[in-house]
Amino acid sequence: MSSMVIHDRRLLGETPAWYNFVMQVNALTQIRHIVETTARRARQARRLRRLHILCHGFESNWDLGGRLCLPSAHGGFGLQLGLEGLNLFNYGLTGSWRGLVDEIVLFACAPADTYRGNVGTWGDGKRFCGYLALTSGARVIAARDTQYYNYGAGRPIEFGAWEGPVYEYSEASPEGTRIGNPARYRVQGSRAAIAA
Repeated sequence: MSSMVIHDRRLLGETPAWYNFVMQVNALTQIRHIVETTARRARQARRLRRLHILCHGFESNWDLGGRLCLPSAHGGFGLQLGLEGLNLFNYGLTGSWRGLVDEIVLFACAPADTYRGNVGTWGDGKRFCGYLALTSGARVIAARDTQYYNYGAGRPIEFGAWEGPVYEYSEASPEGTRIGNPARYRVQGSRAAIAA
């Protein structure tokens, strides 16, 4: 089956090219265009086995429930993907991926984070990931913590080992299940990674 990577170029580094489809986006690319192009590529391939999204995750020091600013930032506010981002306000667009994408891996900072004061708000990352899985029909793989990666001239982005716990969200488990060994969810930086 086919694979695709979407790389928001605000995440510095070379785009990994060992995918059937490679899409580079920036701050001017509308999220609707990103979603529709992904659906078109998936239909063209008859299905995407893997969709990897490489971008920044939105983190903030807000406690929305308590209406406070915190001393440290937490994730869960969605993805810096294209002009509008992908978040709890527009995740419904990914309904066009239903039946076309098996697995979505979010290589971003803390998309699955939910600070206790943000439960049930638009800063609820677990809810975002669960809704993304329910709407797209795909399994969604996402980390709770800030992620670090390596890049250099002529080398594709390499995330290496995951930082913190990683969760799988699905239609059967929209609240998320912790993955014991997330090492198999890697950026396809080589031909060997495609087979894994």
